[in-house]
Amino acid sequence: MGRILNAMDHTQPSRPASSEPDEDVATAVDPEREHAEERELIARAVAGDRDARTEIVLRHQRNVYNLGLRLTGNSDAAENILQETFLKVFEKLGSFRGDSRLGTWIHRIATNAALMMMRSKKGKYFVPIEEERNNNDDEDTGDMSFIARSLDRDPLELTLDEELKHNLERAIALLPDNLRAAFVLKDLEGMTMQEIGEELGKSVSAIKADLHRARLKLRKQLAEFVEGR
Repeated sequence: MGRILNAMDHTQPSRPASSEPDEDVATAVDPEREHAEERELIARAVAGDRDARTEIVLRHQRNVYNLGLRLTGNSDAAENILQETFLKVFEKLGSFRGDSRLGTWIHRIATNAALMMMRSKKGKYFVPIEEERNNNDDEDTGDMSFIARSLDRDPLELTLDEELKHNLERAIALLPDNLRAAFVLKDLEGMTMQEIGEELGKSVSAIKADLHRARLKLRKQLAEFVEGR
């Protein structure tokens, strides 16, 4: 823990409270002005400004924590990913070139941290398919409908059948790392194929192949479970 406290000049990210809004999706502002303000914030943080570093953590910690929770399904693991991510962020912030938004860059670091943890703890974690997003029931319902459609299942079936949903979570947890990452990032995180390819360092065609294989495996698992009951 001392490493991250020193790297962040005594700024420590903590598990974000579910009632707080995500500052990344706050009131819309002029893009050019927002980009200029972000560059100024980064410059201050690189210079060691504690308030600037705190602001970066507050803006992005919820997205990082939620990503870690979705990929591992474990709150302790998500907190570890949160800590590791911001340790890396402030170690490497001076080399950030600004080719993408800061949030995109941080998301990439968090994804790498989560994938490393998935490899080291293979099969230990479940992936929550109804992870809370600011207690917004409409968003949860939308997520469930999208996942159900991608697996050719009835959304209501997955919503009401806890045993079936738990079986799906276990099946996701046991997918090979590359298939699991493709499925979680596409069908749970809602990222585009291009974004996933950039995150994982793969071509779009490779991501499509991994996602197709993941969905086939999960459909087969669900069908076998339903038929065997």
